[in-house]
Amino acid sequence: MNPIRTQWYYHPLFIFIFSLLALACSLFIYIRSYLRVTETMEAFVAKHNLEAPQFLDFETWVVILILSVLVGLIVVGIALIYIYYQKMILLLRQQQSFINGFTHELKTPVASLKLFLETFSKHDLPREKFLKYVEMMKKDTDRLSDNIQQILQLAKLEDKKSREEFVEVFPEQFINEFVQKKMSSFEKGEVVVHFSKIGDYGKIMINQTLFEMLIMNLISNGLIYNKNSNPCVEIKFKKRYRYVDILFIDNGIGIEKSQMKKIFKKYYQVNATGKGSGIGLYMARLVAKLHKGDIKVTSGEYGSGSVFTLILPLVRS
Repeated sequence: MNPIRTQWYYHPLFIFIFSLLALACSLFIYIRSYLRVTETMEAFVAKHNLEAPQFLDFETWVVILILSVLVGLIVVGIALIYIYYQKMILLLRQQQSFINGFTHELKTPVASLKLFLETFSKHDLPREKFLKYVEMMKKDTDRLSDNIQQILQLAKLEDKKSREEFVEVFPEQFINEFVQKKMSSFEKGEVVVHFSKIGDYGKIMINQTLFEMLIMNLISNGLIYNKNSNPCVEIKFKKRYRYVDILFIDNGIGIEKSQMKKIFKKYYQVNATGKGSGIGLYMARLVAKLHKGDIKVTSGEYGSGSVFTLILPLVRS
């Protein structure tokens, strides 16, 4: 997977070669011009009866202009190479942070499963305790499966290979059922879905697998970046002409204004906290775009929580 896709004329190799050619041309013109300038000027002045100083001034300014343009191109080329290099360094750091975070997300359930299996092999457990451990193992396998599935789906989305079917659903019903199904995954916080009656907000077209991943990422984001003693994410709905707004309101740390445009970038983590994988919100926006929608974020003062608004088009009746 190529993390950065650029046009060929932005490629550092092309810029470097172009800069070298510009430099070579400038040196060639400079040397050639000043080696032959005397001979050329004398011949031209003798032939056309021109004043030598006037001609000298004209020739000098032409050379200066050409050299200035070429030197300018060289400077721009070097500047672009430097900017590209800085972006590559930043990307490599973000990728390393992602690898570290995601490795932790994989190692934790694996270590837990290994511990349970070792316990089973060394001890004869009562039936009740055995079933309790099995249930915990199922949660770990679900967590492991979700992490792997997220990476696989991300690759498909970026390569635009996702061709799964879309179905019509009531957003409030689908999200409420999903939250109830995944309630055990939100042990460190509370998720509350607010709606009055199914059907009040119209229907939307969704790909169930990707939409569940989008919802999980938005909820997890509100619970992970949360220092409150009782982390909570409230989900509310607003119908707006041909769209429905699904609001994910958390009581977490909030988002600084300088961070709001950056949080949807791939591998980006707020303040490099090390929490999360750095692809959750990036993937959430990709999925929202696939559903012909978008995600907006608002936040009050830092520490006062944030609101992520998922905007989706309604099915026309």
